Amino acid sequence: MKKLVIGLLFLNLFVWGQEVGIYGGHGMFRVQYAEPHNMGVFAFQLGAEERYQEIQSFQAGQFVSDRKHFFKAHVGLSYSIIDNIEARFCISPFMKWFEMTNYPIQRGDPDPVIGFESMLMGLKVGFPFVADKVTPLKYAFGIDGYVDFGPELSRQMFSNALYRDEVFYDSSFTDAGATPVFPHFGPYIPHDPDISATGLFDFRIGPFATHLNVGYLSTGIDNDPGYIPPINLRQRPNYLLHGGGIELIPVEDIRLMFEVFGYMDLDNNNESLWVTPGVRFGATGVSFDIGCDLGIQTPNDSFYWKVFFNFSGGADLIKKQEIHIPLAKITGKVYDAKTGDPVAGTITFPGSEQEALQVSASGLYEISLTPGIYRVHIDAPNYRWKEQAVTLKDGDNMIFDFALNKKEISKVLGKIYDNQTKMPIVAEVSFPQTSYPKTNSDTSGMYNVTLGPGNVRVHVEATGYQFEEKVITLLEGESRVLDIGLTKVSLDQSILVGKVEDSDSAKPLLAQITIVDAKIPTATTDPTTGIYKITGPPGTYSVRVEAQDYITETTPVVMVKDETKIQNFKLRRVPKVGEKIILRGIYFDFNSATIKPESYPVLDDAAKVLTARPNMRVEIGGHTDSIGSDSYNMELSYSRANSVRDYLIRYHQIDPSRLIARGYGETMPIADNRSKSGRDNNRRIEFMILSQ
Repeated sequence: MKKLVIGLLFLNLFVWGQEVGIYGGHGMFRVQYAEPHNMGVFAFQLGAEERYQEIQSFQAGQFVSDRKHFFKAHVGLSYSIIDNIEARFCISPFMKWFEMTNYPIQRGDPDPVIGFESMLMGLKVGFPFVADKVTPLKYAFGIDGYVDFGPELSRQMFSNALYRDEVFYDSSFTDAGATPVFPHFGPYIPHDPDISATGLFDFRIGPFATHLNVGYLSTGIDNDPGYIPPINLRQRPNYLLHGGGIELIPVEDIRLMFEVFGYMDLDNNNESLWVTPGVRFGATGVSFDIGCDLGIQTPNDSFYWKVFFNFSGGADLIKKQEIHIPLAKITGKVYDAKTGDPVAGTITFPGSEQEALQVSASGLYEISLTPGIYRVHIDAPNYRWKEQAVTLKDGDNMIFDFALNKKEISKVLGKIYDNQTKMPIVAEVSFPQTSYPKTNSDTSGMYNVTLGPGNVRVHVEATGYQFEEKVITLLEGESRVLDIGLTKVSLDQSILVGKVEDSDSAKPLLAQITIVDAKIPTATTDPTTGIYKITGPPGTYSVRVEAQDYITETTPVVMVKDETKIQNFKLRRVPKVGEKIILRGIYFDFNSATIKPESYPVLDDAAKVLTARPNMRVEIGGHTDSIGSDSYNMELSYSRANSVRDYLIRYHQIDPSRLIARGYGETMPIADNRSKSGRDNNRRIEFMILSQ
């Protein structure tokens, strides 16, 4: 036993501390955290506590002080089955020892009582939510349940512990007349299993964290060890468990903790409460707790105190695949070149797929990028744009400040008139895809607006007229005259307008719009805006839209007399041979290859691409997460890929020879399987283009 204790103490020097409570599991002292350990984490803890009571006895003509000691240890193990479920086991051996004063006479100490006070098995389910990783700001909800066994004292182990406890209780030993009774600590009483369920809540913001536990303990029936009078054997009541704790975390390796934990007997209005200040060292290294318990019992307000310590350690049994993602960082400030005041704006990276970054009113920005060559472009309202080329290597941390110069405003003015009569028209003038407000021409047809430099779409509408749109480029300080003539709408004509853009990037496309089998001229979109306009007689038509490198789309359109029909088109780019396309939004029943109905629209869209490209052959690849055996995942992924193939053949009459189903199981992950979001991303269906 001694070697085992020494071994556990030294083991803590070589493992990771796991923030384990004195009864096992992720927590403070007695208060449990709502958030379990990460999946695969195995942890153990070793704690000890001691309290004593002094008593006076009369020996050889004088009073002497004896002591009654109660030592208790807690040895616990815990393991996180998955990220949200943690199991634990804790066993609590104890020792009762009567320390007799050997002056003025030698009396000797009686043999101590050694046994197991409890054996606890528990399970915790918790769900953490991270609102901000930097602050940090997070909270968690959970529920914890356990069964606590109260075993009988051994008649054989620990030198007949049952007999020794009876001796202490009965005051029956005769060593020099000593009577070492333990009424304060009481006899050991075994019991049937106690069962508890507790709700858990965590909240942390920055260096401050708080934890709350509220639950219920149903106590088992107490069993007579054989030496307690029936009048003294009283059944324990059921208890309301309640606890709370706060932590101050100046650094991650030091935690100042204050905890209150209690058992409330609601029937008799009695309560046992522990108030525990303490400190934890090495939350991310070797974990060591030390604290002081102040025990309070109501209604008589008796109390006692004791000091305890607790070691914890562990290891992650699931090997993590460390994926190094090369990153570089750019930070800086955007400010007025003359005044030095911060400027809010938008930073973009032309020629790359990096998303735009909004600069706040403080003018400060920070962004992480993959290594490479970038054009860093900054735009701000009423300022001239500025651009800087930068080459980034892995690990770079560069500072780029942008001093912007204000730009002069530009103006557009002109007249709106009837193309045939040249008479002025009162019309609405707007500027799509900008924040510029709409305006109206006056009764003389004149309008005058103040805009900023750059490309601007000027859109004009008036009742009874076809709308007109112009794209102009304004220079700084320029005043541009733009007269616009409108054409009256014929009473027997209809107008078809809309926009053609890329289905993924929403980029405007240069496309041809043809009214099939009708004597209506083909229209071409504006390459800058993607907008088109067709005028023709009312009727139902088939409209075909074609753009280079995009899949042609055809759709029916009804054009109504004296009305303007708006019909927008989003074209899909023709995929290249060897390209992989992840079909987002395809779901299956749990552990099954049955396709859920909400997946049908995604599959129907995929069928449209295959129908539009009759020579295209594709491989349908099924992929799973890492939960389950390799062989099971390989079979499940193939079955799911084959279900998609069958759907396309059965409901869209795709030639079976054009579709190949393959299962890859968990062999080709695109995200970390340790997190739920990563596993969700890894469960997917992919199309790989084999030929066009």
